Amino acid sequence: MKTLELPDELAQKLELIEGQNPSEKIRNLLRQAAVLGLKECHEAILKYETKYGMHFEMFKTAWEANQIEGKHIHSVERDFMEWEGYTLERGTWLSVLRELKQ
Repeated sequence: MKTLELPDELAQKLELIEGQNPSEKIRNLLRQAAVLGLKECHEAILKYETKYGMHFEMFKTAWEANQIEGKHIHSVERDFMEWEGYTLERGTWLSVLRELKQ
């Protein structure tokens, strides 16, 4: 276990967070951050799924098979990279939530 030092002004603000002790309060803050991160990822992913009419894995498979029209257009390449990033980030936030439940 590590000791964490907080400036007095942060320690006072931590009192606003739900929890019995500082460890529980920080766990709750991390959980809230993960839920917010997941929400942002879901919104971004939905934008791409709506635009291309498929899930990322289907898009990636079609991409690798050269079945995406305009594959090398800058905006399509950017969409692929951003979509992939949000998909990976979503997995990270889900892992954080799983670990916090243990």
